[in-house]
Amino acid sequence: MHFKKLAWLGSLALIAIALSACNIGATPAPTIDANAIYTSAAETLVAQFSGQMTQTAQAIPPTALPTNTPQATFTLLPTFPPAAGSTPLGAGTPVVIGTPLVISTPISTLSGPVCNDSQFITDVTVPDGTVMKPGNDFTKTWTLKNTGTCKWDDGYVFAFVSGDKMDGYDVTLKKSSDFVDPGESINLSVDLTAHLAEGTYSGCWKMKDDNGFFFGTFACYEIVVKK
Repeated sequence: MHFKKLAWLGSLALIAIALSACNIGATPAPTIDANAIYTSAAETLVAQFSGQMTQTAQAIPPTALPTNTPQATFTLLPTFPPAAGSTPLGAGTPVVIGTPLVISTPISTLSGPVCNDSQFITDVTVPDGTVMKPGNDFTKTWTLKNTGTCKWDDGYVFAFVSGDKMDGYDVTLKKSSDFVDPGESINLSVDLTAHLAEGTYSGCWKMKDDNGFFFGTFACYEIVVKK
């Protein structure tokens, strides 16, 4: 048994020597570069992804571009020839609408009797153009006629309206004896004082109704002040 064990160990030693002799002079195994392995793997993945994208693009059919929809066309309205005897309007021709109103007869105004009216009859005293000394007092009297249809009664006034008043005043009809029926006349008097300065002076009075409205004709004086 001991002899067999020694023979087996000797055989192993010879085999080991033989294997060592076979590796003498052999080229050593190359060193593995990790960076080169990573680069190669990345290039492989990119190539595979590009191939997949190409296959996907080829598998999807191309989408047709939208085409322009033709716009609706408008049909012109038919034109009609002008009616017989009519003249078509040209460009820039003003259109006259309607016929201007022409009044050949003047419009009549209301006439006839009115409620309040008066008429100058005459100068009773101090005719126009009378010469007065400066500062002279005088009374001017006029005759007026009621030519209206209303009675001059309480509230009617013979009032100053224009010119030089020359210290004159208004005459108010207060008493029944002063009232004037239509068609009647009345003498109306005003006390005046001539100015001191020389010159020609005049002033006018007029009837006024109980509502404050003047009516009728004017009653005026005119004097010449001279030394």
